[in-house]
Amino acid sequence: MLVKSMGKTFALREVLLIAALDPRAAIHAYDLKGTGDLSALGELAHRYRSGEDDEDIEYAIAALRELREELRRRAKVIRGLPRDVCPENKVTPELASKKSLGLHPIVIGVDECQVWFEHPVYGDEFEAICTDLVKRGPALGMVLCLATQRPDAKSLPTGISANASTRFCLKVMGQTENDMVLGTSKYKQGIRATMFAWADKGIGYFVGEGADARIVSTVYIDAPAADVIAQRARAARVAAGTLTGHALGEAPDSSATVTANLLEDIAAVVGPNEERVWSETVAVRLAELRPEVYGGWNAKSVAAALEPYGIDTSQVWGTDPTTGKGANRKGIRRVDVAERIAHRNRRREAS
Repeated sequence: MLVKSMGKTFALREVLLIAALDPRAAIHAYDLKGTGDLSALGELAHRYRSGEDDEDIEYAIAALRELREELRRRAKVIRGLPRDVCPENKVTPELASKKSLGLHPIVIGVDECQVWFEHPVYGDEFEAICTDLVKRGPALGMVLCLATQRPDAKSLPTGISANASTRFCLKVMGQTENDMVLGTSKYKQGIRATMFAWADKGIGYFVGEGADARIVSTVYIDAPAADVIAQRARAARVAAGTLTGHALGEAPDSSATVTANLLEDIAAVVGPNEERVWSETVAVRLAELRPEVYGGWNAKSVAAALEPYGIDTSQVWGTDPTTGKGANRKGIRRVDVAERIAHRNRRREAS
């Protein structure tokens, strides 16, 4: 879900409070503006942070890495369920209620999300994980809600905005911002959030998946009211035994997260004279380089990890070291990895 412009923080807080009233839902709330506007959710959130200092970013990237692994775990669970239990290969309300499966809703809210994507060190990784969450998360019971004042390609990567299934645009100043949130050509179609006045706080265009755009209004919930709702949501979690993480004083286990840089590790294990390399070969070399990180990876693992970076695997001709015979198998081009690393380095220099 994308939320934009005047009143975005209140709108995002309302969405998170609604989700919080479901005691099954794990809430992840990030106030990158650092003003405490989402602080009420800290009483019940599984992960919560306010600010953009180094320790806040380190906390967030560790938590996002946890979510990446959770995304993969859920995909395996769904694949392994009988057809009559999971006929559509996605999480349903019934499956979300089965504690043994661990498919409860996870709702992540990020205010001023551009802070993540423009970060000189972790920007690419934030973008890659969030892109994966936007693409695959909804079917697996994971919803990412992003709010920003500046919906451009730098602060809101197109891989994320293009795949957002739900959009809410409050007042914006121009056509570019309008279409960045609501979708290409919406302005020409007459769907114009530029029409709202400054007094129209909380009013905007809402576009849901497969639905026509319509004008809606949020409910005004001030900070004291948010605290009351949050306390009710916390009490429901205590009663249901679902209070976890930050609400219990626990932080992400950064020692257990992947601290390696995948692209740089691939560049390290693929020689400068190797134009194309099989994915399975890359997986073996990565496991040798960092067994604690890449142990157990295979060709599919490499492909899945590279997809959020926009790097696709393709058929590569090579020689099987076991049989000595040539074969076509999925692999990667070294130049694609190098180009992505160069893109990240340019971003760091610009910052």
